[in-house]
Amino acid sequence: MVDASRANLTAQLSVKNLPGPHGMFTAAVGRSAATFVWESSDGRFCSGSAAMAGGFTSTSCLSDRRDAPFAVRPALVPLLSTYTFAEVHVFGADRETVRSVTCNGRPLAVRRLPRVLDGRRVLYAFDLSEPTAGRVTVTVVRGRVTATEHVELMGGDLRHKASCR
Repeated sequence: MVDASRANLTAQLSVKNLPGPHGMFTAAVGRSAATFVWESSDGRFCSGSAAMAGGFTSTSCLSDRRDAPFAVRPALVPLLSTYTFAEVHVFGADRETVRSVTCNGRPLAVRRLPRVLDGRRVLYAFDLSEPTAGRVTVTVVRGRVTATEHVELMGGDLRHKASCR
């Protein structure tokens, strides 16, 4: 089913935005759609979602590969926050490794995706079943040191939404 979604999305892409040699990476899968990320052949970060049985597609690519440069210091780099079938987040980890992602102390399933930027940036993805306010806590390792960072969620400050602190 993911292959059908990938095919529907790829069919809608311009030649400039087609995946480069490493292909598309699956960031999240819902009951009837999937979200993907990829690097174009010229190194730009791209993302898209598509229904498995046709219907909607949505894509976005950075204008230039320098729009999301490799960080000089260890950092999480937010790359995608979208809501189609779930709230999906993709971020890069530059010069550090993600150990866990939690919401209010509860572990979330985080997926490690292939590297981009000539192998320097590791991509990670997680999703939440509904729009969620606040931020998740990300535990990272930098060399031998453990640190805590955060990724902002899409829900903003709306009180009627689920929230992470």
